[in-house]
Amino acid sequence: MKKRQIMVLTVLAVATSLPVFSGEYSEQSLRTLFTSPQQRQEIDSNRTAGTKAEGQTIVGPSSVQINGIVKRSDGKNVVWVNGKSTIDGESIDGIKVYSGNINSKNKIPVMVDGKRVYLKPGESWSAETGVSSVGD
Repeated sequence: MKKRQIMVLTVLAVATSLPVFSGEYSEQSLRTLFTSPQQRQEIDSNRTAGTKAEGQTIVGPSSVQINGIVKRSDGKNVVWVNGKSTIDGESIDGIKVYSGNINSKNKIPVMVDGKRVYLKPGESWSAETGVSSVGD
């Protein structure tokens, strides 16, 4: 019985001396475990782009380009618009992307400046002309 108690105490002593259990790791250090602080800051700022603080309005871009889509079996499709993905939300820089409403021809409805436009991957839309065109 004493051997078992000694073994348990030894394991507890070792476990509590580890940084994880002693509180030496902060939330911030865990967030940057696989990225540098600069990379983490860029990732965080990209995630909050497109969200607005109270009293602010977001002005949409003058052009929209659909870079690509991934249709997922769970219905949570991902669309890349102007180089940014909708993985964290359906609004990107003032553009509302309806990624759940992709039709059979892969046309994606997007709302820009109050106008609904349907674009396929590779197509772009310009506010100046009001028409869509095939990308570069």
